[in-house]
Amino acid sequence: MLATALAKANTAVQLDNTQSHAFARKYYDETCVLLTQLIQRASQEEDKAKLRGIRQTYLVRIEQLDDLASKAS
Repeated sequence: MLATALAKANTAVQLDNTQSHAFARKYYDETCVLLTQLIQRASQEEDKAKLRGIRQTYLVRIEQLDDLASKAS
């Protein structure tokens, strides 16, 4: 599951870099879903904290993309 989350995150970043914001948002969202599942399964608090930090970064980017989309409308 971690490998899948990392692959989706990588795809999101690549799409974001090419200004494909709608598709990037989709992959960021899918990554956050997987990270939430990983957080729930993690046994070490340190691992959970790292995953939460990564997820928060992507959640912020999703908000930014939503703001861009609403301004473009």
